[in-house]
Amino acid sequence: MDWFLRCFDANIFIAIQDSFPVLEELTLKTNDMVKGICDGQLSLQCFQNLKHLNLQFFPETSTTLPYSFIRSLPKLQKLVINNASISEIVRSEGLSEEERHTSVFYQLKDLRLSQLPELTLKTFKPSLMSFENLTTLEVSRCRGFINLIACSTAKCLRLLERLNIDDCEMIEEIIACEAEEIQGGIVFPKLKYLQLSCLPCLASFSLAHHSLEFPILLMVMVTKCPQMRNFCQGDLSTPRLEQMQLTRDEEGELQWEGDLNTTIKHMFDEMVQII
Repeated sequence: MDWFLRCFDANIFIAIQDSFPVLEELTLKTNDMVKGICDGQLSLQCFQNLKHLNLQFFPETSTTLPYSFIRSLPKLQKLVINNASISEIVRSEGLSEEERHTSVFYQLKDLRLSQLPELTLKTFKPSLMSFENLTTLEVSRCRGFINLIACSTAKCLRLLERLNIDDCEMIEEIIACEAEEIQGGIVFPKLKYLQLSCLPCLASFSLAHHSLEFPILLMVMVTKCPQMRNFCQGDLSTPRLEQMQLTRDEEGELQWEGDLNTTIKHMFDEMVQII
């Protein structure tokens, strides 16, 4: 049986915490309850079986989740954080050198981040979070990102099936690679669905000159990305791409031009002509 708790009163939550050792899904919706986690008021033993954690609506004060709390969630599979002044998903301050290189969220499959204005690539630390089992990544209204995924993180997303980036007004590229990281290219072996929407500064999926491979990519949706000149700078392989939806604001869909890079370029050229 799945156990679920949605609690709005922090005192009640702390009082009953020992009564749900098999709790699998938890939604926290107040600053006080999140503060209880961060201040160590809650016993970490009661979260051993938690699979789904949903943190919502604590925008008043800057918050990060302590490493000790994250380490107490060995079975967590889904993490949703919405409308929060969170500068780091995992608090890195005060960690030992060993802890800084010990990843958490080993079983995490689904990560959804929305309305997190303080979160940036520098604080979205791949060294502290394991994305090796991630199948779904959704990011929306996170306006601190210029780049979303570091090259080293992208190379770990070998099980990712769905990637959805929406309404992140500062993003210029999805994957950011330094020169020394370009060797070997990047492969997304399991990615089937990719959606990029309402990204006014997006120039390319990746601006670095490296190869990208999507062996089983089936659908790409690009909507309201007026600065996107092409999909990538290097070689691109999408052998099974069957469907692509492109829109230019209110002008409707554009035609598939045979490959992803050519289609994106045609979309950009069409928009320039309209302007």
